[in-house]
Amino acid sequence: MRKRILALGLAVMMIVLMAGCSKGKDNAQTDSESSKPETTAVSESPKDTEAETAGGSQEKVTLRFMWWGSDVRHEATIAVIQQYEALHPNVTIEAEYGGYDGYFEKLTTQLSGGTAADIIQYNANSITDLMAIGDVFADLSEYADVLDTSGFDEGFLKNFSYYDGRMIALPSGVNGGIWLANTALLGEAGINMEDIKTWDDFIEAGKKLHEYNSSYYLFNIDIDTLGKELLGSMMAQLTGEDLFNRESYEMNFTREDLLKVFTLISDMYQNNVLEPAADSAPYALKINTNPKWINHELALAYGATSNVYTGYYDFQDTAAAMDMPEFEGAKESGILYMPPQMIAIASTCEHPEVAADFLNYFYNNEEAVKTLKDCRSIQPTEKGRQICEENGYLDPVLVSAVEKAMETGTNHQNIYTPAEIVAILQDATEKIAYGQGDIESITDETMKLLEDTLARLKK
Repeated sequence: MRKRILALGLAVMMIVLMAGCSKGKDNAQTDSESSKPETTAVSESPKDTEAETAGGSQEKVTLRFMWWGSDVRHEATIAVIQQYEALHPNVTIEAEYGGYDGYFEKLTTQLSGGTAADIIQYNANSITDLMAIGDVFADLSEYADVLDTSGFDEGFLKNFSYYDGRMIALPSGVNGGIWLANTALLGEAGINMEDIKTWDDFIEAGKKLHEYNSSYYLFNIDIDTLGKELLGSMMAQLTGEDLFNRESYEMNFTREDLLKVFTLISDMYQNNVLEPAADSAPYALKINTNPKWINHELALAYGATSNVYTGYYDFQDTAAAMDMPEFEGAKESGILYMPPQMIAIASTCEHPEVAADFLNYFYNNEEAVKTLKDCRSIQPTEKGRQICEENGYLDPVLVSAVEKAMETGTNHQNIYTPAEIVAILQDATEKIAYGQGDIESITDETMKLLEDTLARLKK
């Protein structure tokens, strides 16, 4: 049976690149480096002459909206709040925002204590820990009269918006895994990215590039992303499943599967496909700041499209989104396709219908879409994407990556994997990266830790 109570101490979820900490279009800061948390009541904007009272009532309503992000995201979100307040003079929305550091811990504490904001941004892959607290989010389907979700892809909503049959949140955007290639650098060594189909091809291309110039490496990825995100994608290719079964609390892969993935990761380091771990470590979760990337000595970067912003790369004329390499006979593509964040209404919200009306404006109003642009990645609704494309707000390379993800993205994104399981796999990946043991021993040790941990969590 599904475990409903997880220790909040396990709350450090897979939140990589990819995941979750997306960037504003014109801001090179990582979310974790953004400003300290702030609370702002944005009710001083001039009121529109055609303003209406939310909910058809003159009652004064105050809502709190909590999110993290870059300064660009903060500014855009506050502007949308001001727009909504101008149209609804009886509503004040207090903005609570900052960087990602400490955000999840603060959110779980507030949800546990019943003091959370009314509108909440959270990472899709943190849902197991959040819902272990209880039914902390309202069912948005109860507010269909004011919140129009028809512009969202139904399959996307089904995969990420529902928990135990209830629509608990809406995606803030569409996030795809991107294999961002510098085709000019590859071409210098006589490598065509279209020829890289399998992981064997990938290893051979990396060897060829490094042999051409010993300063060059094929793959720019940090150990966190490799162990927390890409490992799960590789495993999905082998098994066609999530990492673990949340009903039985058993792993969905065998020792042989794990050994195959660990061996591939080891081969990347042993064959100079990846830069030595010690050299790349200072640029964890900010791989675009690696001097080798800046100097065009790293040919390919992996991450989430939500993490690629203006200034992330400077080879626009030769940039392309490469297909993810696959194992022979792969059961799924392994391509990341999930929301950068989710936005929910707290079950403790005293005015959920007003909060839902605000979300309707946030997602469906043209002025709001033009204001937000891609500050939470590519817009999640068809109308939003059309508006952004017509106004030139989107990087065509990112659009290409998201389109690939929409078409072939893997069905299993590991959003329900407990944090402790992710941490075990991450620790093993780090040992491999630094050569701290042989692959067979690391595999055996990891399998034992996973089995013991899941047995304990199941109780």
